[in-house]
Amino acid sequence: MKKYLLVLAPALLLAACSGASNETAGAGGGAASVNFTHYSDLTEIFAEHRPLVVGKDRRFDAHVSWIGNYRAVTSGNLTVELVHPDGSVDKGSAGVSETPGIFRVLVKASKTGKTKLRLTLKADDKTSVHELGPVQVYATRELAEKANPEPPENPNRIAFSKEVQWKIPFLTAAATRGQLAETIPVLIDVRFAPDAEAVIAAPVAGILRTGSNFPAPGSSVRQGQQLATLSAQLGAGEDVASLDLGLAQARIAADAARRDVSRLQGLYAQEAVPLRRLQEAQSSLRLAQAQLAAASGRRGSLAGGGAGVPIVSPISGLIVSSTLVRGSSVQAGAELMRIGNPNAIWLVARVPEALAAKIGTPAGLDIKRFDQPEALIAGQQLRLVSAGRFVDPATRTMEVVFASNGANSFKPGSRLSGRLRTGNSAQSLAVPAAAIIEEGGQTVVYVQVAGETFERRIVSRGTISGNLVGIIGDVKPGERVVTVGAAAVRAAAATPDAFGHGHAH
Repeated sequence: MKKYLLVLAPALLLAACSGASNETAGAGGGAASVNFTHYSDLTEIFAEHRPLVVGKDRRFDAHVSWIGNYRAVTSGNLTVELVHPDGSVDKGSAGVSETPGIFRVLVKASKTGKTKLRLTLKADDKTSVHELGPVQVYATRELAEKANPEPPENPNRIAFSKEVQWKIPFLTAAATRGQLAETIPVLIDVRFAPDAEAVIAAPVAGILRTGSNFPAPGSSVRQGQQLATLSAQLGAGEDVASLDLGLAQARIAADAARRDVSRLQGLYAQEAVPLRRLQEAQSSLRLAQAQLAAASGRRGSLAGGGAGVPIVSPISGLIVSSTLVRGSSVQAGAELMRIGNPNAIWLVARVPEALAAKIGTPAGLDIKRFDQPEALIAGQQLRLVSAGRFVDPATRTMEVVFASNGANSFKPGSRLSGRLRTGNSAQSLAVPAAAIIEEGGQTVVYVQVAGETFERRIVSRGTISGNLVGIIGDVKPGERVVTVGAAAVRAAAATPDAFGHGHAH
């Protein structure tokens, strides 16, 4: 959608910019020149011309800037068209002049009355069209002069030329009116979701053993994967002889139970004993075999022998930390490894106690980027887990928890800063936060009222929503405020000679 700043507003004589002195170029006579500032999606055009008179050449001196970075357009062709009601068109075109960013196009009107003005830029494989609506073509120079008198000086205007704007970091943005979602500043802890993190502890005291693929932090593991084994150490009051004795006793008991079952099976076949007696013997055999297996395992795992106790990953994910050292001795319950799933992340916003009452149903998080502190990552892809209902007496904060969708670069364990969307909103006029400046105890913005003309406006802050701030004051929707370079505009107001003369009236 195209945006208008100021269309066909009277201004200073064109000679103030171009230095020209003849009528064709746009100077002399008694009429003020006409200037306009207009925006398309791609470019800003600030142009000046003498009032249009039928049959007279008029030069349009157009300063053309790319809207994305406010740099001068240094290539391409600009066409100026006068589209008359009968469909006929008067037009002229020109490339960039000797001054980068300025196009000087001659056009001669063939008819009087209202005509539509259109400017079309073709540069860098892009086309930018500026439809400026109706303008007047006069029958005589005298009529043009009478209709366009020299305007009075406006002491509130600040002149800041395009040539200076193009040389410094400079940006503007339009003030917009709409429903503004309230946000508040928060610190954000990045964590694994509870079911996406697991701690592996030593089930018994023993000696760690690992295979050839030693698991290291950052390695990917799958659920059920064996990561290491633990050879149990002797417990209190145990020695090798007692383990050997226990193993021998278990073998003897198992052999005796096996013989007893074999004997009773024969007697049962002859109906000499009841079935109950045989079943009891079979149960005794199974118990003896289990005791033998346990005794064998305890003896086999001693000092690294045998299969040992397997250490298995309970979840799939990445190894976050590990204390595994091949051959090290560990105590029962000691943490061996921590595993987390990086695709299941929680963002925990810590709301200060003083702001907790503002929270309704939280609507998202806007997170500050480290590479661009003034930029925010919008959190539309987050799912609310907990809206926060209690203040932690230790930290004096309330936790509001969001789950990430997995497509993120958040690092568990890190702490970020951002803004929490409280779920409340208000209708407001808003500007980017970067446009608001504190000067001498006043909150102000600098408004671009024309391409090279600015005004200082006092405002008051309202609702803050991410990078936008609601304001109350003498700013209208669609007016453009300076977001980068306001300090230079302020300096131009104090020392205009140091920044060149613009066209402020």
